Amino acid sequence: MRFPAVLYSTIIQYLAKQHLAGNKRFPLVLMLEPTLRCNLDCIGCGRIAEYHEKRCPDLTLEECLESVDECGAPIVSVCGGEPLIYQPVDQLIQELYQRKKYVYLCTNAMFLDRFWDRIPPHKRLCLSIHLDGMEEGHDWAVNKPGVFKKVNAVLQEAKKRGYRVATNTTLFSGSNPQEIINMMEYLQEIGVDGMLISGAYPQEGVKGEASFKEREQMESIFQEIFGKNGAVKKYRLDNSPLYIEFLQGLREIACSPWGSPNRTVQGWKAPCYVLNDGYYKTFQELMEKTDWDSLGPGKDPRCTACKIHSGFETTISFGQNCSLKDYVRMIGWNLFS
Repeated sequence: MRFPAVLYSTIIQYLAKQHLAGNKRFPLVLMLEPTLRCNLDCIGCGRIAEYHEKRCPDLTLEECLESVDECGAPIVSVCGGEPLIYQPVDQLIQELYQRKKYVYLCTNAMFLDRFWDRIPPHKRLCLSIHLDGMEEGHDWAVNKPGVFKKVNAVLQEAKKRGYRVATNTTLFSGSNPQEIINMMEYLQEIGVDGMLISGAYPQEGVKGEASFKEREQMESIFQEIFGKNGAVKKYRLDNSPLYIEFLQGLREIACSPWGSPNRTVQGWKAPCYVLNDGYYKTFQELMEKTDWDSLGPGKDPRCTACKIHSGFETTISFGQNCSLKDYVRMIGWNLFS
């Protein structure tokens, strides 16, 4: 199977419960940002700019857990900022296990070797390590030399210690497609458990210079990457094959922004991880007061060039925009690849 059995069982039980209750909009992944502080200043990141503009204290552990319970999503992506800067991060993760959540710890990995004892391997944990290319491309993307060497060493050590390790890669308008292919080849060789790839999303704020301004430009780069050497089948991608086709412009998928709500130090961010129309105090307010029907490509002009996985992969997970043939493909991809 492509993902751990515990993740499949967690999601299946949750989806069945939501469908039996007749719920049409519900969260699947909570993107929890307990801190906006970070040790890097990546070229495409709006979070560090947001933190500098309005410094906010980290969420308390109690605030994090209240948000987790209020939202109810079965998967929690602990992100930021750099979550390993968040002092009680190990306590937070242990509490998430107790709540039967599956946890993605999204980290740049620069401090990960300090946490082997505090955050040991667990069946409900996946380390999602930021990697935007090989040495030249990654150090360019994070705007700091020497980072790739550190991340590479820590990534390999994590595999030796028995962690489930995935990588999270963002392509920018200046990314080299051949370097991304070389990166996937390398990661496959060293045995990472999954690779998640997405395009840099247009964002409001001051750090979107490296984002794709035109959808066609992004699609051209992804066609060059995934049109070569049977990459979709060759590499252990966490991206679904339907989403890979969407990245290349070969199919359309609707966005489900409510599927991945974003809780930050300022509140529940509306309407999604990318756009900022303000913050709500509660998850219920976010769900009830956001005009979901006005969002997505063809509806909101800010969404025109966006293909962020958190909005579109959730649509696929919900079984929307899928034909019978698509369902069969997804079953095969999940169980036999």
